[in-house]
Amino acid sequence: MHLRRIALAASCIFLIAWSATSGQTKFYRYYSEGLDYVEKKDWLRAIQEFRSAISLEFEDVVRKRTYGTRFIEYYPHREMGICHYYLGEKQAALKELELSTAYESSERANEYLDLLRGVAATPPKRPIDQSDEPDRVADRSRMDAAGSTALPMGALTYDPLRVTQVGSRLGIAIIPFERKGKMARYADALTEKLITQLVNLRRFKVTERTALDKVMAEQSLQLSGLVDEATAVQVGRVAGADAIVLTSASESRDGGKVNARVIDTETGETIVARSEQVTGNDLEEFEKAVESLAIMIYNELPIVEGFIVSAENDSYFIDAGSLKGIRKGSKCVAFRDGKEIKHPTTGEVLGKQVTKLGELVVVQVQQKIAQVRVVDKEQEIKIGDKIVVK
Repeated sequence: MHLRRIALAASCIFLIAWSATSGQTKFYRYYSEGLDYVEKKDWLRAIQEFRSAISLEFEDVVRKRTYGTRFIEYYPHREMGICHYYLGEKQAALKELELSTAYESSERANEYLDLLRGVAATPPKRPIDQSDEPDRVADRSRMDAAGSTALPMGALTYDPLRVTQVGSRLGIAIIPFERKGKMARYADALTEKLITQLVNLRRFKVTERTALDKVMAEQSLQLSGLVDEATAVQVGRVAGADAIVLTSASESRDGGKVNARVIDTETGETIVARSEQVTGNDLEEFEKAVESLAIMIYNELPIVEGFIVSAENDSYFIDAGSLKGIRKGSKCVAFRDGKEIKHPTTGEVLGKQVTKLGELVVVQVQQKIAQVRVVDKEQEIKIGDKIVVK
């Protein structure tokens, strides 16, 4: 009997550990990760996590059941509004905080609403005090008045915020630039520039450098950009990324070139490969090229919505193909719409409840359709269900 109890306990521990590392990430894990980023003042990454949580559980509530008999305070709109506040994005902050209080009024939300409405002059002592105000935006030159990344007109081909989100966006890990020859002096700066640009674009879930460092330390490796491709893919996979970005830069007499490849961590296949010429040899010119590379990666991996149009056994086809930017290796989420979500005071339709059905990967592409394979199935997927590229 004693051995049976031990075996049962071991089985429970295994199931809990498995669920924590499987693709079935729950809303409360996104919410918890968002709160962690708030503590670090990493507002953009925090917003990504809160948006992922909201895509699965929309309403702010004082008591939300996670699993079993465990309950938490759940205020994703409030916390996202506070992040927008510290980014200097007043309208977005006001919208999220007002929505939060419409669902569940809280002292914390009202404090920031008073700030935005001019009732109060100084921010609350949590999560940061007034002395931190100058650090609201790490790189304000990259942000315009509306809080969007400041980029050349027409540079971006789509807006990720206008497309349905179910769970998290595509997770990518940036492997540091190779340290070769004279370019070694620019490696760290170019790596940070690429990370910053991709985070600011708000399209990807970009893995923190510290998370990569931890994985590398556990494997007794140095994340210097000199690891081989197979090792880099493994590092990205262990860090929880869907893809890695391998980068390099070379210098010539009157310029140089920067290169980037996006590689799927599941298949090891290259998804995107792009390069950008550099005119001049100073750091600023190379950073401009890196910014252009980030935009290329963004545009090459569009967020597309579609439908399941054929389902037979575990073989599915979607009504989106190469004409819409779908490519082999594209990661998708299958979902099903539920009832409309209306604003609790104005009655405005804010969206729809969605049920995540599973995750898919594109294995074959034609112009107007693509075949997908199930990677993680949570519920039955049927013809007429929707998909969205991660």
